[in-house]
Amino acid sequence: MRSLVFIVLLAVACRAPDESVPSDVLPRDRFTTILVEAQLIEARTNHELVVAHHSSIPSEQYYTDMFKEQGTTKEEFQRSFAFWSGRSADMKTIYEEVLVEISRRKDEQAQ
Repeated sequence: MRSLVFIVLLAVACRAPDESVPSDVLPRDRFTTILVEAQLIEARTNHELVVAHHSSIPSEQYYTDMFKEQGTTKEEFQRSFAFWSGRSADMKTIYEEVLVEISRRKDEQAQ
């Protein structure tokens, strides 16, 4: 009996992290990549509003273009955001990865 419990626990512990992700939700790594791009759009939009003082910013078009480039849709991204937000530990790690990637790109441009 103990060996059966051990095997079940081992199987649960060894499963792939994205195994329970619904098919209509972006996998974690792909979601993270798209979230990086979304954060960059937000930064660009804020810069255009605050620093460049643009009165009209095509932020919807920025997102439309990004979703097209990433091969996804706004709806799929929103479903994925809702799913991953419901997993706070995963979302925290995702945002940490987003910050690392944005910092890496910033450092790359500084060189």
